[in-house]
Amino acid sequence: MKDWQGVCKGMVTGMVLGGFIALPAQAQAEDAGIRVIQGGPAYFNMGLGAFNAAGVSPGVGKNNATLPEMDLEYQSGAKLFGIGSVYGIVANTDGGFMGYTGFYTDIAWHHWILTPVLAMGGYHQGRGKQLYGTFQFRLELSLDYQFANQSRFGLKIAHISNAFIKKQDPGEDEILLNYSMPISWGEHQQGG
Repeated sequence: MKDWQGVCKGMVTGMVLGGFIALPAQAQAEDAGIRVIQGGPAYFNMGLGAFNAAGVSPGVGKNNATLPEMDLEYQSGAKLFGIGSVYGIVANTDGGFMGYTGFYTDIAWHHWILTPVLAMGGYHQGRGKQLYGTFQFRLELSLDYQFANQSRFGLKIAHISNAFIKKQDPGEDEILLNYSMPISWGEHQQGG
């Protein structure tokens, strides 16, 4: 199972970093209908899924179990070169949770939106999985369908890891169904 966990870490890391590295190639991608979204509304995202969904070793006890989880996230509408800020919290049913902040970008292809996220924050184990340290990194990649009203629905994969700043880095992988609701702060401030 350790090999599967390494493969998952590598895939998520590669996809997230690939999303950010691909930004300079925007002009070529636009010819194929792919574009980086430069602005737009802020989003409030809600995800339901499984904490520690991959890389679970059988027989190692309750602290390595796959658990139901919820992810709440705010993505700013303001972006610089297509990169915005993200703030969120993910919590599982064994009292484990992580508050995080970082950066994201949206890459659009017709009605499909690919969103890589690179974040860091603090993890509290609760009765859940030991991740060896409070300070953790969070990588996400979501693929959502955007409806005419700009709301989005799709699938998100995520990974929490200490990136080997500690001697042990078991990490954990998540899979979630994700719903994103656009928020228009400007209209609320103007009373509209």
